[in-house]
Amino acid sequence: MHIYATRSSVAAGDDADAPHGKLFLFPAETSVEGAIERIVESGYLASISGGKATWSAVSGFPIAVVAQQWTKPRPVGWQPVETSSVQRKAEVIHLHFNYHAQLDPETVLEVLKRLKLSAL
Repeated sequence: MHIYATRSSVAAGDDADAPHGKLFLFPAETSVEGAIERIVESGYLASISGGKATWSAVSGFPIAVVAQQWTKPRPVGWQPVETSSVQRKAEVIHLHFNYHAQLDPETVLEVLKRLKLSAL
C-alpha cells in the first residue's frame, strides 16, 4: 500500500515546505487506520511545546483524530475504513492531516462524528 500524506503547518516557520508531503509504503494488508497509526508513530506529525497538538486525518471524509497526548489515534466512524472509499490517484492513497492547534481532541472527535457532508 502506498500512501501520500500531507499535513497542515503548525507555525509560520513550518510553512517553508508545506504541505509537507511524504510517501509511505506499507504491506498491502495494512488497514487505513493501521497506516494512520504507523504514520503517527513515525514522527511525521509536528509536535508542539506543551504536548497538546490535535490533528484530524482525512481522505475525502474524516477518518481519525490524533492527539499528541493520546497513545493512539481514535477513529471517527464505527466501522473500519475500506481502502476503496478513500481518495487516491492511480494506486496511491492520499491522506491529509489537519492541524487543530490545541483544541480539546475529545471536542474535535465529537464534532467530526456529528459532521454531515451531504445535504440529502
